[in-house]
Amino acid sequence: MVQLTKDEICAFVNRARTSRTNHTLTLCQVDLSLSLKIKQTIPLTLNDYHVVITEEYIRHVKNGHKHDVDHICRIPEIIAHFDTVSKTIEPNRRTGRTEIFVVFEKKYPDGTVKLVKLRDMREKILSLKTLFRKE
Repeated sequence: MVQLTKDEICAFVNRARTSRTNHTLTLCQVDLSLSLKIKQTIPLTLNDYHVVITEEYIRHVKNGHKHDVDHICRIPEIIAHFDTVSKTIEPNRRTGRTEIFVVFEKKYPDGTVKLVKLRDMREKILSLKTLFRKE
């Protein structure tokens, strides 16, 4: 999986915390081996999808899950080394349209479990929706 460094991602996240813009950063691309690993669990072909974060959803994590915002820098690691992956279909609160999400779960040695919820967008893009600690 081709990806940015953790420091590059963290710099973007830190700027986004107080930004009033909605810039996007591409974190990584899902390669064939990761896509095949995901496909063993859920019926989605995600090969060559780009994983992106937007400033808007970084602020969402900051506002709703403030202790988890620093883990946004670890999204490529969480995706590449997930423990479980699932697909959910949920209505968008604003539009009512159905959206597909891919949820990656990663358990860390201290027992903390992080969930990264990515929205399946058009044009082979998985976009951060939220990230939080599983209780």
